[in-house]
Amino acid sequence: MKNLVVALGKIDRVLTTIIKYMTVTLFVVLTAIITANILLRIFPITSLHWMDEIVEMCFAGLVFYGAAGVWMVKGHFSVGDWIGKIVKNPGARAVYRLLVELLSLVFVVVLFKYSLELTMRSREVSAVFQIPKRVFYSCIPVSALIMVIYSAINVVVRAVELVRPTPGAPRA
Repeated sequence: MKNLVVALGKIDRVLTTIIKYMTVTLFVVLTAIITANILLRIFPITSLHWMDEIVEMCFAGLVFYGAAGVWMVKGHFSVGDWIGKIVKNPGARAVYRLLVELLSLVFVVVLFKYSLELTMRSREVSAVFQIPKRVFYSCIPVSALIMVIYSAINVVVRAVELVRPTPGAPRA
């Protein structure tokens, strides 16, 4: 079991690093293309008629891979755990937190299902480079799958905390 935990920790670190570098790279590419477009409006040397396709793909990847990265580290914004502070019973608080994780899991499962369906049904291609639109859309189910995996892990952790609380520690 210890080896599995160590292996999963390594996979988590690698995936986190990949997502981090991917989003930074997409941001740099977007910045470079938009800067070039602005400069080419001032100094009209050439045209970036292909720019829209690359910008669309980079924005989609930046948004969805970035969302997956934030989901992985539980860095997404929230209104805080004000209900957990109101509910004084540790068992009820643990149930509440498990329900929140279950709702999150349902959300990302629905996102994954329908984004995969959209991606697989897409038959269009981009105008300039003839890139299949499913390449543009592929970031959605990939990032949703990452979120499904992390949400499932969070549900298991919360369920274990509910069933077997750590002795001496306050219940989550």
